[in-house]
Amino acid sequence: MFSLLSRFLLLCLVGGTVAFAPIKNVNNIKNVDADMNTVNASSPESYARNAIGNSMASASANTALSLSASSDPDGEHEKNENIQTLLDSALNADSDMASKLLDIISSLRKENKQEELTKFLDDIIHRVDGGKPVWTKLRITSKFSRRSRLAALSRLLDISTPEASDNADDTDNAKKSRRKRALVIALRSIIVSEESAENEGDAKLVKGVPIYMIEKAARKDLKEASSIDMSSRLPPGLETPKYDVIVKRPKFEIREYESFAVCSVTMAKPRPDAIATDQKISQPQLSGASSFGALAGYLFGKNQQETAMKMTTPVLTTGDGDEKEMAFVLPSTYWDEDALSKAPSPLENSLVQLKRENGGQRAVVMFGGLASSKEVKAKKQQLMKSLEADKEWCVSPNAPITLAQYNDPFTPPWKRLNEVSVPVQPST
Repeated sequence: MFSLLSRFLLLCLVGGTVAFAPIKNVNNIKNVDADMNTVNASSPESYARNAIGNSMASASANTALSLSASSDPDGEHEKNENIQTLLDSALNADSDMASKLLDIISSLRKENKQEELTKFLDDIIHRVDGGKPVWTKLRITSKFSRRSRLAALSRLLDISTPEASDNADDTDNAKKSRRKRALVIALRSIIVSEESAENEGDAKLVKGVPIYMIEKAARKDLKEASSIDMSSRLPPGLETPKYDVIVKRPKFEIREYESFAVCSVTMAKPRPDAIATDQKISQPQLSGASSFGALAGYLFGKNQQETAMKMTTPVLTTGDGDEKEMAFVLPSTYWDEDALSKAPSPLENSLVQLKRENGGQRAVVMFGGLASSKEVKAKKQQLMKSLEADKEWCVSPNAPITLAQYNDPFTPPWKRLNEVSVPVQPST
């Protein structure tokens, strides 16, 4: 045994510098708060700002300039050393270094320095995806080796980079853009709030989450998670439709929903004055971003009464083609039968509509990860096949299938809650 360990350490040392760090006694990070500012997620306003990309930390201009503006050889060398040091420390659970990297990204975005931002992110991606010794494929080595931690981050990006939407032109630039977005989410996942660490029962987590634990959590999510695990991913502090689980099956459950109200928009219809009616979205190229902006605009005060409302969850998508709709759940103030008439009136050109959902019985499949079109299609087929084989419940006539997404765009895939559901009725 000693001989095997000695050979392994020698191999690491020959391959490059080995950075040793104390191994934390941490058993579970699925509920760890990944918010880069350690903002209290129970605040709906904080959640809403985060969902549209406005809650990133205030950046230090001096730090950003010192790491990205120098062009002389000595300055370039120093910049590379600084970036490498920040990245190495961040991947070894240093949340302060992860915050600095995110601050630089935020600063360049706010100052609209797109060329410098692109170069900065390309530099990090190159370091992460560059060639590494074959032994870095052993995941256990990421506890000890700097290059293995880079390999772990590269594998994490492979897992968490979203697929292109159905109608998108999947160019190399588009693929790189999605991978960069996954990188930002991964860096945010390193940062842990003190409150979350206390909830996990391990104060050592305040320092941050090491990359090997994040990769482990992401891989775990690739497997089927329990309904209890899925339910724990519901964002705290946000109103959501109320229901009771009345039947549980191995692959789905039947719920009895109470009535609630939504604002909705047809996704295929362009709005005549989107600048005036829509909330600005930080990732406008993402699928559904335009419809999200219209509904967020209504909810955050771009309505006839200029009334801002609290964010809710989930975001609902129903139907296909030209009839496909996106909807936000309205605050519970407007759920009662006569209360919807008191809700703020949408702007005429926003094409936002208000309506009341009568609740009822729905069959539901929960799943984590990214709700890609491929994954959603598979979950829909799984649900319909399960209902076809069920002797007690069947799909209601002409019932559309609904996708529900509960988390903001910067939530790591392995901490997300998604659902596919369809109205059902007892079999006759």
